[in-house]
Amino acid sequence: MQKGISGNSSPNNNTVSLNKSLSKWDLLSIGIGAVIGWSWVIYGGVWTTVPGSMGGVLAFLIGGILCTFIGLTYAELSSALPYAGGDIIYTYEGIGPKWAYFSGAMLTIIFAGLIIIETIMLPLMLVALGFPVPQFVPLYTLGGEVVYLSYIILSIIVNLFFALMNYRGIEFSKVFQTITVAVLLFASIFYVGSGIILGNADNAKPFFTGFQGLSLTLLMVPSFLMGFNAIAQAAEETSIKASLIGKIVIITVWASVLFYIFIIIGTAFGADSQLRESANIVVLDSLLALYPTSSIPMLFVAIASLIGLLTSWNAAYIAASRVLLSMGRGEYIPVKFAKIHPKYKTPGLATMFLFVISSFGAFLGTSTQIFGSLVNVVGFFAVFSWLLVTIAFVRLRKLQPNLDRPYRVRNANLIGFMAIGSLIFYMFLYTPFNPLGGLTFAELMITVGILVAIIVIYFKYVHFSSVDEKYRKSQLFGGLDK
Repeated sequence: MQKGISGNSSPNNNTVSLNKSLSKWDLLSIGIGAVIGWSWVIYGGVWTTVPGSMGGVLAFLIGGILCTFIGLTYAELSSALPYAGGDIIYTYEGIGPKWAYFSGAMLTIIFAGLIIIETIMLPLMLVALGFPVPQFVPLYTLGGEVVYLSYIILSIIVNLFFALMNYRGIEFSKVFQTITVAVLLFASIFYVGSGIILGNADNAKPFFTGFQGLSLTLLMVPSFLMGFNAIAQAAEETSIKASLIGKIVIITVWASVLFYIFIIIGTAFGADSQLRESANIVVLDSLLALYPTSSIPMLFVAIASLIGLLTSWNAAYIAASRVLLSMGRGEYIPVKFAKIHPKYKTPGLATMFLFVISSFGAFLGTSTQIFGSLVNVVGFFAVFSWLLVTIAFVRLRKLQPNLDRPYRVRNANLIGFMAIGSLIFYMFLYTPFNPLGGLTFAELMITVGILVAIIVIYFKYVHFSSVDEKYRKSQLFGGLDK
């Protein structure tokens, strides 16, 4: 057998493999749960006031069209190359080994970032939803908010719950995901219906505030639509037809886009502009206005939104741990990350590593300013990651025209170049050259800092690596020659 960096046989061969236990519904719930989460409860007001109600709809339609192009590339690639770490495999085959590292690094930032965001926001969500959370031992002030030791402990405990659940196997994790996503969707349908039936169309004014508001909203959209690529990370653990994996990707994209559009419409009808601008959590406050004699509707949606936070938390753990598993297989990071637990058949070390690094997020406090900055930074890396995959998609059509593609995209070159063009446009929106406002100076500094760290790790583990590429490729494909 070929040797790895250490000169010893790599532990990431196929003596222990991931369980193939995910059904089509499991994959769909992972994708939708990773996308929609809980943020709609807070951001429903932002999406209807900053761009105007119809401006919010337009922003998500634009984002939906963009993600359709990208989703089609993922649909074809995930059906043709159903391996853990999806994007890494696609980029390796389409662009080359070095770029595969950057693809994996971007994915790690995206999904680990999602876990950190959930860790930050849990106490704030609980307090806003009316759940009693003790505030004791104030430590410091960050982003205008006091950071309490009690909040830190609570966030770390819940984070540990998800880490242990994913460490011990995907069986319970997938059941949890399917049930919670179903409850979340039912609650959102109830909310939208209440807003449209009991609300007023005049509340939706202003319909459009201008292109600056639209631009600022477009910056948020990738962060709120990313997650459909979580399906690609878990594709190795399903035994369904490969062509169905591709279809699930597209269904997830448009189920998520329509979800957000209906939330915007329901919020616009159910809450007037004054309430949307002044309320802390517009969705819940609007329900109190729509049902003035009962708090039960508000409580129901509040609990469902908390469940939404848990679904995205769980899905991010599933996706991020598989990304680290794949990077370990390829020895882009220490090979021990590729170890699969012999009993639970999970990437155990990767899961616990994610718990450790994401738990530091609890120390950032509950500032919505910090949360908003993280959302924008993660959105930038999502667009960067998608760009690498779409380039790989176009090149693979030329490099491997005979590759078995169970889900085959029609007009592939057109779709690919439309996706690349859209993503380049989106990258421009994040830059200081965007006259309508891109990332703030602080967000740019965070982004640059992360990029520097990614490059440093690249030179440490990849650029000067002596790993044989045939060996790396065989390990990326689960220890099997492709």
